[in-house]
Amino acid sequence: MTKKELEILLSRIEGLKALLEGNSLEQFQKEILRVEKFLKRFGSLDELLSHLEKLEDMAYAAKDFLSIDEVASYLQISKSSVYKITSSKELTVYKPNGKNIFILRSDLNDWIRRNPCLSNQELEKQANIVAYNLERANKQKRNNKVTNYEK
Repeated sequence: MTKKELEILLSRIEGLKALLEGNSLEQFQKEILRVEKFLKRFGSLDELLSHLEKLEDMAYAAKDFLSIDEVASYLQISKSSVYKITSSKELTVYKPNGKNIFILRSDLNDWIRRNPCLSNQELEKQANIVAYNLERANKQKRNNKVTNYEK
């Protein structure tokens, strides 16, 4: 178990201890009935947790500004890498209180798109566009030469 997992487990045990100490048996039974209601509604604890994760993802996806932790998660890089990117001014950051750093999701998406590795299909499409434009420019030059020669 990681340190964080142990801290979460310890926190849950302390919460359970407080619940047991601060409540009568009747109140404890009411809490168990509440939990049973949730489990009936969602089928199992795993389904409830899955539902909560989906809600968290939806809330996360709706955010325009992301914290450093969220940026690291979004880009799947370490927080120190995010700090390096921001300190080199590759991304615009916002510090509403002078300390906490926030980054616009759209800026992150633009930053991700800065060095694309194009597929063969996309390369072929761009090559065709360039070839078409060159051919058109050459025809225009030839037409201009013929027009100038006739004068």
